[in-house]
Order: sequence, then C-alpha cells, then structure tokens
Amino acid sequence: MVLIKGEGILLRPISEDDTEFILSIRNNLDTADQFFSDPPIYDFLHRRWLNEMEGNAIDLIIETNQRVGRIYLTNIDYRNSKAEFGIVLHTEFTGKGIAFSSSKLLLDYCFSNLPIRKIYLHVFSDNNKAISLYKKLGFLVEGVFRDEIFKKGAFKDVVRMSVFKEHWINRET
Repeated sequence: MVLIKGEGILLRPISEDDTEFILSIRNNLDTADQFFSDPPIYDFLHRRWLNEMEGNAIDLIIETNQRVGRIYLTNIDYRNSKAEFGIVLHTEFTGKGIAFSSSKLLLDYCFSNLPIRKIYLHVFSDNNKAISLYKKLGFLVEGVFRDEIFKKGAFKDVVRMSVFKEHWINRET
C-alpha cells in the first residue's frame, strides 16, 4: 500500500469510499472533454473497475484538508522499466499548485523506490494547461498521434510526453 506525504499534501490509495468523489470529477462536463472516455460513468462501473484493478497500477487520492483529485501510474511495466502517468483535480482546486506538488511527490516516489526509468503520458494537444504543467515537471514531447481520438464530433490529436529518471534526478527544480 502506497502512502506518500508531502508538505500539505497526502497521496493515499483510492478506495470504494471515494466513488462519489471520483464520479463528481469524471462526470463534470467541464473536465470530461479532457478524458479519452466519455461520461457518464456510473457508480457500479466505477466499483467494478476498482475491484478489477490489476497490480500494475498505483492509484491515489490527493488530499489537502479534503479530497481534491486523483493521481496515478498505470500500465506499470517492470520488464521495460516504464509506467503511464495521469492526474486530475476537481475543478475548484485547479490553479493552486496542487497538481504540480502532487505530481512531484509521485514522481519522486516512483523514481526513488521503483525500478522505473521512464514515465510517459498522453494528453490532448489542445489541453494547454496540462501540457504546461507537464513541461514544468520536465516532461518532453515524444510525438503527436494525429486524429487519434474521436471526441465531440471531431478527431483530436494526442501528444505523448515522457520524463526519464536520469533527467528527473538531475533537474534543477
């Protein structure tokens, strides 16, 4: 069980008690445009996903003095030393530095405690706030998947970004 503490932030394992909170994020139409899947996500589907979650993921709730978001590593591939990163905050907590601090905590943990040398992510090319966050964290663009996901009546480009352990350890931030 992974529990990561930082200054004013706690990353703790997701549980069934978080279902309503997760659904409030996933089904928020303001943020749903940035997910590759489409709402609605129902509680029984979320609970099934939670119960079937495989061991190749670290899925955490971000807490300050309350739940503010979710952060995770999925597709953890120890053979190839890589994992996929994701983060989402409830809309009322964006723009406060929580995403940066939480991401930094998880990446520090991952590169210090797991046999992972590369963390990658996928993001819509028009999600400028997220791309800016990822660049600030040290992620670099690996490529663009053109017309990759059909969303709201049109195909959208998806950017793949990554950060390597060596770069993370040697960064100046």
